[in-house]
Amino acid sequence: MRIPAQAIARGQVRALEIGGEDFVLWRGADGRVRSAPRWCPHLDHDLADGYVVECELVCAGHGWGFDGDGHAFKRNEWGRVDPKGTVPGLVLAEHDDDIDIQLPHPPVPA
Repeated sequence: MRIPAQAIARGQVRALEIGGEDFVLWRGADGRVRSAPRWCPHLDHDLADGYVVECELVCAGHGWGFDGDGHAFKRNEWGRVDPKGTVPGLVLAEHDDDIDIQLPHPPVPA
């Protein structure tokens, strides 16, 4: 799947369905596009309603954060970061004013 790069501005969150799975994309303050599942693993809030702080997506429901590299966490008011596990993401490649989007390949059994 390919979408125009200008479809996602800095700080914007966009819902996307690919291969029958729901994800969100967002562009951080550094200009990089990131992804996470659409539904928050905490209490199933829609991350399309989330907001971007610097480069992280924050769930509007209970403030869980997502870094776009597969890490979920909760920041408390004093800045402590509590890891909350990992989440799947998409394979993203931005070039020539487009973003190429692919589902990740499943791991090969050992």
